[in-house]
Amino acid sequence: MARYYEIVIFTAALQEYADQVIDQIDVGNNIRYRLYRQHTSQNGPFLVKDLSLLGRDINKTIIIDNISDNFILQPDNGIFISTWYDDMRDRFLDEITPLLCEIVEKKVPDVRRALRTYRDQVLRQVSNGKAAPNIVFH
Repeated sequence: MARYYEIVIFTAALQEYADQVIDQIDVGNNIRYRLYRQHTSQNGPFLVKDLSLLGRDINKTIIIDNISDNFILQPDNGIFISTWYDDMRDRFLDEITPLLCEIVEKKVPDVRRALRTYRDQVLRQVSNGKAAPNIVFH
């Protein structure tokens, strides 16, 4: 995704731990910036990741997180994923790659609208019994 997006890790983990993990997975140095627990704010039991802290156009910013409350300040910018711990079959990031590529290729002016369309279509198709929804942007 680094050829399409500026990749930023925004984690609620402590910096010392997070850096060790990120250094191991980012062998190609594709992650441009790192934000840690000290960059989050407390909201009840959750650490909120405020996307406005990135200093980027919110219309062009997507957060992918396994805790939807983490992006409660900008819910329309979020893609919720299930926790993948110990699930070697997890391929969600591969599954949403076409969506993320299409957003760039179609030059979607506001990712929030595209993500709403995605969520609406997935919910509609899943409720109609389709296991692998097809997504179409207008």
